[in-house]
Amino acid sequence: MAKKNDALKKYHFWLLCGLVPLLVLISVMTVQSSVGSKIEEKKKSFDDAQKQIAGKQSAKPNKLIEQVEQQVKKVGDRKDELWKVNWERQKDMYVWPNSPLLKRYEQLDLRFGDPLPNKQDEFDEFKKSEVYFAQYSVAEVKDRSKLPPNAKGLADDIAPTQFKGGWKNVLRYVNAFDDRVLTSEQIWLMMEDLWVQRSLLEAIKSVNAQMAEFQRMKYEKDGLVVDDPAKGAQIQDPLRRRFRSRIWELDLEVVRKDNKQILTGRLTNHTDRLQLMGLNNTMIVKVWLEPGKDAQPFEFKIGGEFLPGAGAMKADGTTPANVLEIVQTDDHIIPASMNVSEIARVEQVFDSRTVPVRRIEAMAMGFTDSRHAGSALQMPKFKAYEAQAATGAAATDTGMGFGDMGGGFDSGGGAAPSGSGSGSGTGIAGKAGGGTVETTIEANRKRYIKLTENVRRMPIAVAVIVDQAYMQDVLLAFANSPLRFQLTQSNWARFRGAIEGVGGGGSSGGQDPGSMAISQAGGGGLGSDLNTGATGGAFRPIPKRPVRPIGKGMQPGGMGGTEGSMNNPYGRQSMSVSESQLTSGLVELSVYGLVSLYEKYAPPAVPTPEGTEPTDPTMEPTMMDPKMDPNGKKPADGVKKPADGVDKKPMDATKPADPKRKDDTEPETP
Repeated sequence: MAKKNDALKKYHFWLLCGLVPLLVLISVMTVQSSVGSKIEEKKKSFDDAQKQIAGKQSAKPNKLIEQVEQQVKKVGDRKDELWKVNWERQKDMYVWPNSPLLKRYEQLDLRFGDPLPNKQDEFDEFKKSEVYFAQYSVAEVKDRSKLPPNAKGLADDIAPTQFKGGWKNVLRYVNAFDDRVLTSEQIWLMMEDLWVQRSLLEAIKSVNAQMAEFQRMKYEKDGLVVDDPAKGAQIQDPLRRRFRSRIWELDLEVVRKDNKQILTGRLTNHTDRLQLMGLNNTMIVKVWLEPGKDAQPFEFKIGGEFLPGAGAMKADGTTPANVLEIVQTDDHIIPASMNVSEIARVEQVFDSRTVPVRRIEAMAMGFTDSRHAGSALQMPKFKAYEAQAATGAAATDTGMGFGDMGGGFDSGGGAAPSGSGSGSGTGIAGKAGGGTVETTIEANRKRYIKLTENVRRMPIAVAVIVDQAYMQDVLLAFANSPLRFQLTQSNWARFRGAIEGVGGGGSSGGQDPGSMAISQAGGGGLGSDLNTGATGGAFRPIPKRPVRPIGKGMQPGGMGGTEGSMNNPYGRQSMSVSESQLTSGLVELSVYGLVSLYEKYAPPAVPTPEGTEPTDPTMEPTMMDPKMDPNGKKPADGVKKPADGVDKKPMDATKPADPKRKDDTEPETP
């Protein structure tokens, strides 16, 4: 027995080595099968929970929600603020024709497209020449006694800037009415055409006005300071002053001779180009000899055909040719009836030879550039038009697509060679010129790129002949106009044609350059009616006028003269400005853009108190005495005063833009 136990003890190590691995393997397999299944279950439940959380938005703290709501409210308030600012800027544009019946529409202060009450034949007022046609030109009015004093149409007010072929071929208007009664929608579109075109022309006019202005400068003579406009300057001489414009520098002095006061001085061309003086070899400037708005200007005439640019010398080589000593004449004697206290202000009077914007080639509304050529134009959201669209009645639209525009525009959206228009007198593919209500209004219903509750965006194209020095001024004037003109494209090309009524020719000796006008097809000579486009022959002689002595040695009656003549700064050779010199600095500038026409501003709606009936915004307005309230009991407050006449004072659109105004890249109001 003892021997058997000794054998087990002796070999127990080897016995355990065989049994222990087997037992360990069995244990491991048992643990993996039980614990592994629980791990898989836990992992699966974790993945499912993670997927559910990922599919849901994360919770936002209350503070963040409040900040977002404040930002949304701020954006909404800013939209209303911009809408109000732009409406206030534009509302003075919307002037109705000078008729007591139509002025009531201004008093009603309607929103564009609202039904127009027609209880006293207001619509028939548009068929009277002194009402609607007079808005374009008073020349169309037979009885001018029915017009306000000094009334001017928008085509008259832009003079001496011309229209190619006359304004009737450039501006869009209704020139023929039948017996049918106009609709409210037609009148709104007629007025919109008038308002937009007037604003565009006022922008062009502002360029001419700014170039005509002279600014007072420090005046030094013979090395001594004569007059200094600086604030607090000790040297002030009210009757000897210097003024400067973009072209000219003018020294003026009031001198006394033989108990008469005479205005004299010196003219200098401070540019580097030859500058023309004016028609009939005369430059005219208005000089105010006393301050005050009611002061009447003295018309100061300066004789001469042209002045060379800075750096040019006369034949003797000692004196500059760009300086002209003004020779005294009887025209320079100041009338005894005029009060002379100081040389307060100076302004140049432009004519067809010197005006910066010489001619308007074309103007079209609802005409897109290459950027928006594929955009579909939209009609105004008038209820009558929407009803027609709902019944499938399509509006007539004879306006051609992009590239069909003649007389100033080509298929590339740029300037075309002068005279490229069709010359048919029908305007720019139905977009300009006179016509019936159907051809000018109904055919141009589609006129907007975009329509919202607050603004209508209309594509515009304008082509002008302008002195190359003023191209940027024209672009700036459009950009600063109340229309919020967004420039989208512009092109320019050298002008190779001729401007009617400016003189020219290469004659010399005895021939007055202003006595012969070159006339091309579609335009008349100097004596023709520039607004109607009356035509003359290839050369149309104008009756010669007596020529006053305008310079030392100048012979009356023509260009012949001795050395020292104003018109002969280079020597004895007689000279005359040729047609190429007249137009050498001119370019044809084509401008494309979008104008924003804002709807009447309406403050955010105020919740209606309980127990009261809300006002129906669709209720048709009624005519009433503007001095009475709707109940006819007492004077109404805030009644809009009717505008006097047909004209509004144009804005100086060439001034720097309002710094508060956002550019057109800003998101527009809804």
